[in-house]
Amino acid sequence: MIHDMIDLAAEERIAELYVSEPAFSVRVRRRADGACSAQAREAAPLAGGPIPEMPAADAAPAPHTVAAPMAGTFYRAASPGGEPLAREGSRVAAGAPLCVIEAMKMLTEVVAGQDGTVARVLCEDGQMVEQGQALFIVEPGEVPHVS
Repeated sequence: MIHDMIDLAAEERIAELYVSEPAFSVRVRRRADGACSAQAREAAPLAGGPIPEMPAADAAPAPHTVAAPMAGTFYRAASPGGEPLAREGSRVAAGAPLCVIEAMKMLTEVVAGQDGTVARVLCEDGQMVEQGQALFIVEPGEVPHVS
């Protein structure tokens, strides 16, 4: 998985990619010379205490990668010929649909995991994707709510 993330960061020219799971977290960063390096950390509970977090490189929150929950066909719109659910630069709220994945004639919405702005759409409409494949990069940030 780490090698796949390094390859993705290199191919897509992503400056930083961060994935955090309950058991581990991985941060892949592009160096000034264009090469990518990875820092992985296995989280282990400390005598009943909280799971340690990755140290922050700076004060800015890390971008969030939205991954495919299953293998299938990636579609940017909810219906054929429809408007894309999210575009680069779109502001999205946590839980907002970003795309759909079709598998076995069933459509599954993929939603934003946090408020922010869609920085990158990493797949083409109609592209086959694998489970766990990165679909979007969302830069964290608050989305204004309309009352």
